[in-house]
Amino acid sequence: GRSLPSTVDNHHLTMIGESGNAKSSALGVLAALLALSNTASAFTLHPCPVLAHARQASRASSQSALRLGRARMSSVVAGGGIGREPPKPLPKYTTEAVGTNIPKADSARVSWPDLRPTQFRHPIDTQSTKALQQFFPLEFLIRQGSSGVVEQFMFLDNMSSGVRVGPNQLPKIYALLQEAKQVLGLNIPVDLYVKQNPSPNAYTMAMQGKKPFIVVHSSLIELMTPDELQAVIAHELGHLKCEHGVWITAANIITSVAAQIPFTGRFVAQGMQVALMRWVQSAELSCDRASLLVVQDPRVVVSVIMKLTGGAASFADEMNPDAFLRQAREFEEESSNSWIGRQLRQTNAQTLTHPLPVVRVRELDTWSRSDEYRQLISKGRPVSAPPPSR
Repeated sequence: GRSLPSTVDNHHLTMIGESGNAKSSALGVLAALLALSNTASAFTLHPCPVLAHARQASRASSQSALRLGRARMSSVVAGGGIGREPPKPLPKYTTEAVGTNIPKADSARVSWPDLRPTQFRHPIDTQSTKALQQFFPLEFLIRQGSSGVVEQFMFLDNMSSGVRVGPNQLPKIYALLQEAKQVLGLNIPVDLYVKQNPSPNAYTMAMQGKKPFIVVHSSLIELMTPDELQAVIAHELGHLKCEHGVWITAANIITSVAAQIPFTGRFVAQGMQVALMRWVQSAELSCDRASLLVVQDPRVVVSVIMKLTGGAASFADEMNPDAFLRQAREFEEESSNSWIGRQLRQTNAQTLTHPLPVVRVRELDTWSRSDEYRQLISKGRPVSAPPPSR
């Protein structure tokens, strides 16, 4: 039950190329490959001789053009004329109108007191959870095992190294938590802790035990607006609502047991591991939907994913969710029409705990325009004052 991110973890994307020197005729292909990987996410590329050669050639070309430009500018300045005029300032950054590419926010916030996880789960998440619910003895053992030592350890760790949010401690963040719980119909006490950490992230154990909790890093709070912070909190509440911690733990146990089967166990476990990673990624998509149900504005959730992909507090106000959505659409089109793109997506689907940021944005955009989401909104009740803490 990891977080948005987040969130988005800093996984390394390995690009395999030819060894030796790159031929000049291949530079165009390599540039396209590099552009495709940069469009996918802000992940770090491992060094590669071919890509390194392409970058070196591009850098040399840029330096030559720069020297030529300086020489021409010097001649213009020496001869008088427009070269002496001061440069004009760059145009001020402006964002596009709301709703240009992403649907507008709903006019009135609504909540669902009796919301069921099946009403917003991703289809793969729903199918996998139903399959594992048949192993109820395993579910019972996991709940019993986590309700003792594990929960107590996490509780003491959070209490000793974090700041617990409450009515008299960071009350604005506490109000965001209470409202998000009300919207999702999550009527259980949930502790929220803030921990000092330079990496923007949030997480939960994703299990409705005796002491459910959410941890948010201080750097994430600095990066987000209040609405975006509530979207992050809602994402973690989505994990708790679906209890992903229980079911994914059960799947891991079954996969480990399958690996012990003589002769065929290894191959069976490999197939199950691939399916498990697809499920883990679809669970994140379910929780992105939970975020949308709480803030009821697709732009806010897209902005969260965008900032966790390549954002910083110093330029956060210049980031454009609509442009990021167009980037996601471009990646989908380019990757679907090329063998390299399909291999990239397949590799990521088998190795990453979170879908690629652009994939998350496209999935969220599609669901926000769906009849399923519109019907949920139409059946919601107006949001009232948050209920008292339980």
